[in-house]
Amino acid sequence: MTRNAGAPSALAVETSGVTVMIGDLPILREITFQVPRGQLLAIMGGNGSGKTTLVRTLLGLQPYQRGKVSLLGTELGRFRDWSRIGYVPQHGESAIRQATVAEVVASGRLAKRRPFMPASRDDRRAVARALERVDLTDRARSPFSELSGGQQQRALIARALTGDSDLMVLDEPLAGVDLGTQDSLANLIAELNLAGLTALVVLHELGPFAGLLNRAIVLREGRIIADGAPPPSMTTVTRPPID
Repeated sequence: MTRNAGAPSALAVETSGVTVMIGDLPILREITFQVPRGQLLAIMGGNGSGKTTLVRTLLGLQPYQRGKVSLLGTELGRFRDWSRIGYVPQHGESAIRQATVAEVVASGRLAKRRPFMPASRDDRRAVARALERVDLTDRARSPFSELSGGQQQRALIARALTGDSDLMVLDEPLAGVDLGTQDSLANLIAELNLAGLTALVVLHELGPFAGLLNRAIVLREGRIIADGAPPPSMTTVTRPPID
């Protein structure tokens, strides 16, 4: 798929006055922020604060009634280059649980292929590279359903990587995995960010991301109540990158 013409935008994400209503209930209220390319940004808040609705709105999965959203310099309604956006949902979709790990990861290349065309050599190489980056090469033929929670998250990250994404959005990647795996996942995402990937990570709390983040946006009742450096009281020492 051809990338958008012209000079690349310095912004990965831009929103202005975004409001989301479900019925008469406001879920997001006048959300305005910008994400420069190369940031590792947390979207934080308690349950019901609007975190998941916000990322779904950014990805065009949730309609918004007012405001403006742009991705990689293109207004959302005109954006078509979805291979540049990687999305890692909170839980693996039930439809992929009976697929093998390699099949799940390979599905990330579908946006780059013509319909009904078989995988090319480039597709296979991209899948192999992504599996290697998340340390799942030896599980390529295993059923996705047999992986641990942390391994499933790694497989979904690999799926997002196969499209050579410029922006990755992760919804609660640490949910349901043990503390050691949380550290490993956080360091993997930070390593990808250091390599140039822009990442938006939905978090309930900083946990192992403390010291790794560039910035945090905090939501409450659908409004941004803080935007800047992660709160010092929630920050610990920086963790080293994974091997």
